Amino acid sequence: MNIVTNDQTFHSFNGLNFYVFPQSCYTQRDLPLIPYDSVMLMDINYQPMQGLVSQDNRYATYVPASPLSHWVQSFWQLNVPNGQHFYRSIPDNCVDVIINLNRWDDIFIVTPYTLPIAFELAGPESYFGIRFRVLGHQSIVAAPISEWQPENKDSKSGDVLPVDLLNRIYDCLELNLTFKQRCDYLTQALLSQVQQINPDPRLAKFVRYCCHHQGSNVDLTDKQCAQFGISARQLRRLSQLYLGVSPREFARVMRFQKVLRLMSNSSNTAPWLEHYYDQPHFIHEFKRLAGVNPSDFLKMSVLYNKD
Repeated sequence: MNIVTNDQTFHSFNGLNFYVFPQSCYTQRDLPLIPYDSVMLMDINYQPMQGLVSQDNRYATYVPASPLSHWVQSFWQLNVPNGQHFYRSIPDNCVDVIINLNRWDDIFIVTPYTLPIAFELAGPESYFGIRFRVLGHQSIVAAPISEWQPENKDSKSGDVLPVDLLNRIYDCLELNLTFKQRCDYLTQALLSQVQQINPDPRLAKFVRYCCHHQGSNVDLTDKQCAQFGISARQLRRLSQLYLGVSPREFARVMRFQKVLRLMSNSSNTAPWLEHYYDQPHFIHEFKRLAGVNPSDFLKMSVLYNKD
């Protein structure tokens, strides 16, 4: 079911502006009133990406319509062929909910990370993912990332996701749906669970600052942090708590992702020029975050045979 956005209206209550969407867009449960300020907070110009899967029909993505797009970056599906494979995932500052379509008890959450991860996968398997925008996961899970499972970057969904949402996911898995149909079904399931986001305004200022200063190293001195209304020490605590990584690593990944997207445009022959001090520094940083040098990453398939 497509979400019609032309009928959005604004209402005020106790001094707050709210989005109100037509009830005809939803099924089973109505979307709660969402403060307009919270929605717009997530609308930063940040479009992270992963590497190329060169095999035909092995990887698909779908960008949800508004209003879900305020919180969810994309849906994706990875179809692993028969045999032992690796999937190389690179840092993107996002939270992913990953569902094994063949084993319902295999639903887990991957929180932000700062180094490339090679997932070992035994095919044939199909994985469906929900990739949230930065801080967008708070629309579904109120608990800070650091409280999910701090000793491990993978958390079992049952410990984190709302029970009602898990039940809707299980219902979805019982149905014989195409990728697009599955995306539409889970769009409704997620919208039925969306809650008001109230991120710390100091952290929100930092995220926006990083987004607007992707072409340079982010200044994290107390003087700069004072513009966010916080000390450098407090920012480190809030960043680990809600973003899952340190502020410096968060900014580093944002810059890396910006250049990666520029690299995907073949007309840009030197995307590092406006973002890194020199080419050797760029290559060193790229290898740290992707595991390989830039030219190899652009040519490789991130899903590859173990042998």
